[in-house]
Amino acid sequence: MLTPNDVFTPGRLPIRSTNVYAARGEAEELFKKTLSRGLVPVVFGEYGVGKTSMARYELRQKEQTNQLVNIESVADKSFEDVFSRCLEKLGYTVKTKRIEGSSASRTQEQSMQAEGGAGGWLKAVIASKKSKTTGSTDSLEEQFVVTSPTDSRVIEICEQAGVALLLDELHRATPEFTADLSKFIKSYGNANCQKFKIVLLGTSSDASRLVSSDPGIDRLIQEVHLKSMTDSEAEYVVTKGMADLGIKIDEDTVDRVVKTCVGSPSILQYLSLEVAEAAFPRKPREANLLDVQMALKHFVESKEARLYKAYVAAVESVGDIRYRKQILKAMAECEDEYVTMEMIRTKVSEYLETEVPSTALSGPLRALKEDRYGPVLNDVERPDGTGRLTNYTTFKDPALKAFIRLQLLREAEAGS
Repeated sequence: MLTPNDVFTPGRLPIRSTNVYAARGEAEELFKKTLSRGLVPVVFGEYGVGKTSMARYELRQKEQTNQLVNIESVADKSFEDVFSRCLEKLGYTVKTKRIEGSSASRTQEQSMQAEGGAGGWLKAVIASKKSKTTGSTDSLEEQFVVTSPTDSRVIEICEQAGVALLLDELHRATPEFTADLSKFIKSYGNANCQKFKIVLLGTSSDASRLVSSDPGIDRLIQEVHLKSMTDSEAEYVVTKGMADLGIKIDEDTVDRVVKTCVGSPSILQYLSLEVAEAAFPRKPREANLLDVQMALKHFVESKEARLYKAYVAAVESVGDIRYRKQILKAMAECEDEYVTMEMIRTKVSEYLETEVPSTALSGPLRALKEDRYGPVLNDVERPDGTGRLTNYTTFKDPALKAFIRLQLLREAEAGS
């Protein structure tokens, strides 16, 4: 018998057969089309919007056949680490280390392993995937030596094995990693692979960072913008999940869950699980509006208490205008990950129903980037890592964006 945890998956990926998953419309179709064309999708969107879930769901068959190489985060990783994970996934033994100098010699060891390196990039010892037995003698078959991030031999073996390489949190990559990845994508494109796939997950600036390292890869990259869940996508998750659990839920309760999740798959999964757990022991199994109210209360007071504290500390408690609160509302309601002053000014003017000049917002905006309020906002780094972009702002904690939308909804309902 299915339980609520079998169906709804807050904190986990909905990739198992019992999990409920909603297709993500145009973004998911573009993602699949990009892979089928041999291009490299760069999936971006706000935190918690479901980038990893969508990619892993579409690659679930690769995972089932042990062909998925998933790098959960490229932070603090080198491209040697990626090569090692790919080869070790396929059964090879890989030992790597950086070397100094502009050249290195190749040696042949008695074990039939090979060493090599060039340009100070990589020194790799890659043992055979299989051993051969002749009578009572075991022997190892020499494979190859990895010497650079453009080494076609790694691409060849990944192509033969039908590997899907998923690199997550690309925005946390070092400049060296980004440069090596650009070179690798260039070689990947030249190899004309049919079975080897590469998927990148990150932010809206990651494609620009890659192309700035090597403009020649622009033709190989396809940006895929995954936006907040639509109401129909969220409604499918609730109705399908509850039906799988034999829980009756009326339209008003479904609408309440959909409205409350504010387009965030992670919030939706959490609220749905809480509601399902409340209704599951009942006879008959029926969910109601009070279940949603209690689920929301638990979410704010326990699951995301830290975000609530950050929000309360950042906004003004008195006054009619409350510019800091208006700025955070504008930031949360913008689909863009990086927001300009003009975008903020336009929205705040709409909220206050009067033309608000940028000079009135610059002080409160600057204050939200200071320690006394968290900070809750940050300037945006340049794609090449050489400083800050002028006039662009983003959330310091990406999870705040959806939470602020949720909190504003609660405040509006409490005041109505």
